[in-house]
Amino acid sequence: MDIIAAHQQGLIEQLDEDVRALSGRPGDHAQRAVVLHHLFDHARGAHEWALGEARRELRIARALAALDKRLERWGWLIRNREVARVALERLGDAIGQASQSRCAAAYRAYRLSAAPALQGEAEQLIPAPLLGALQQCHAARRSGDPVGHELRCELKDSSEQLAAASGHEALAAAWTAVELTGLKRMARGLLGARALERSTARDGKRGWHRIECEVRNDPLLPASFRANPAQHFYALQYALAERRRQRWREACDREPDAFELAA
Repeated sequence: MDIIAAHQQGLIEQLDEDVRALSGRPGDHAQRAVVLHHLFDHARGAHEWALGEARRELRIARALAALDKRLERWGWLIRNREVARVALERLGDAIGQASQSRCAAAYRAYRLSAAPALQGEAEQLIPAPLLGALQQCHAARRSGDPVGHELRCELKDSSEQLAAASGHEALAAAWTAVELTGLKRMARGLLGARALERSTARDGKRGWHRIECEVRNDPLLPASFRANPAQHFYALQYALAERRRQRWREACDREPDAFELAA
């Protein structure tokens, strides 16, 4: 492997580590909201799909909490309460895994498309319409030029197509389990695909500037995010990288010959 190829491979491995860490665990909806808001913010407001997705993560977190609270209120009066609880946990995990995949795909595409050294990998991994839209978005960001309505729409449509293609197979089975319980109607009304799509469409009609203000002030997100979203994101990125390095050091310490090998 030559020097250039080795450098590219290192960049890809670093990006993959960032993607895995930033997309979080299934229940890390607030963290993903921060990451997705960063894409919108970094793109100078052009990546409206990412802001809608950040809002979607917060909506999912609230919906799962509301369903859990409803289940608690049923108490001993409801038959098969534990069956409903297990089904809800299964649905929450499946939705979380699907959200992980959506966030990871969006973040990877954004970062890949912005790196000239990884142009070849971007062309292989990102559908052409989305890659073209992202590259135009990056060019506008660097030059300070405005991004037109047509490009914003292409970026939104292509991003959703990529996200939908990265869905999780366990989701359908989890919904089947929930629909056999008394949570069916409420769950569909809060977390069904159509319900989430309608909510995002309503956000778009209200205006993304207003939605961005609401996301920035959402109490589910840390105060440090509300104070400075960009600074909070980079602090999160740094903390996750430090956590990976710490785990690596601890793993090395557990290996009796690690020092000799490193030397």
